[in-house]
Amino acid sequence: MENRHYYLNFYKEWLAPHKESGYLRPFNHVVIFCKKGDLKQNEKDFLDESESAYISAPIDLTAGQNGALLWFWELVDLKNNDTRLLRGIPSQKIEISELISIPSQPEASLIRCDTVSFPPSGCAFTHTHAGPGIRVLLEGGIRIDGEANSNEYKAGDAWFENGIEPVFAQAQERSVSSFIRVMILPRKFIGKTSITYVNEEDLEKPKTQIYKGYIDEPLK
Repeated sequence: MENRHYYLNFYKEWLAPHKESGYLRPFNHVVIFCKKGDLKQNEKDFLDESESAYISAPIDLTAGQNGALLWFWELVDLKNNDTRLLRGIPSQKIEISELISIPSQPEASLIRCDTVSFPPSGCAFTHTHAGPGIRVLLEGGIRIDGEANSNEYKAGDAWFENGIEPVFAQAQERSVSSFIRVMILPRKFIGKTSITYVNEEDLEKPKTQIYKGYIDEPLK
């Protein structure tokens, strides 16, 4: 099966009370996470705080009475050009935009949204994943060691992992740390872990990370 190039974008939007989202006119694939506040569709409840949804058709959403802070992950077919131009999203709004390659038939891939939590000083041993994704730190702090560099992230920071490069994750000592991520994986991983540990000696070691799933379904 041939592959096709896509942009995987991440951006944020703050909505004042009862204001309609200015960017959510998806013609591709979007995961939306309500970080704060709540969202309504046609005056009916759509998302509460800390809930997420996968959408792939035009939709109008309005913040509730307390406003809403929205986080978006967007998968965009390169043939449709850059969403920053097509949808009028200011370039400064997009925090990460990465070019990825996945099978040309969308139904061969799945989109996953989940959270990963660590106790103080918890870690994820050196590993890879079955596909690329963008992570955003929800709380605490974390250091991600790759083959060529090491980066530390605080709450609200986002980063991209291609899934191929092995990484080691080290959470901070002071408190619980967690991040939310959206990954694009082969469909065969529905309901299955995407992680592969690099070092054989790590396979049987106790794992400290805890997962919570939100979305795990084929691309529409």
